[in-house]
Amino acid sequence: MTRAASTRPVAGIILAGGQSRRMGTDKAELEFRGRRLLDLAGDLLSEAGCDSVHVSGRPGLDNAIPDTTSGQGPAHAMLDCLEALGDRIAGILFLPVDMPLLKLADLAPLLDGDPETARAWADHPLPAYVPAAVSRRARDQVRSVRSLLATFPIDWLPLDPGQAARFANLNTQADLTAARKMR
Repeated sequence: MTRAASTRPVAGIILAGGQSRRMGTDKAELEFRGRRLLDLAGDLLSEAGCDSVHVSGRPGLDNAIPDTTSGQGPAHAMLDCLEALGDRIAGILFLPVDMPLLKLADLAPLLDGDPETARAWADHPLPAYVPAAVSRRARDQVRSVRSLLATFPIDWLPLDPGQAARFANLNTQADLTAARKMR
């Protein structure tokens, strides 16, 4: 566990409800370095110190939190998760399923600091830590993850130049091929 002990748990959420249209196949089930993207993301959230790990947008899984309305994007899925877990947690660390190059060093700082303040990396709204205590947001005001994060007190963490390449999303087969060549 990398984060300081808290009186209330932090949940990890894998954002995996997208339709993967540009990829042409379900991204969560893609293999990357011998493992499914869904499994890589879950293990990374556990390693970062999340007390529980759930999957957004996958109602068939035991640890799923279903989207209330499909096709509304990750910001609305994040709101669904905040509402579902509510007062039982201090906050949620959100991780897209399609970012397999991220390392523990990219998530751990998001869990350090005031549990009532959101944290994300500059120029990268995801992954992000979002406190549960301030989760009630009007859905019609939220159009993107960045607009959702703007409704919270937030610390934008500075990104090191060597870290930036790990924040690549795998949206297409070309993205997947390029990521497989990276170390």
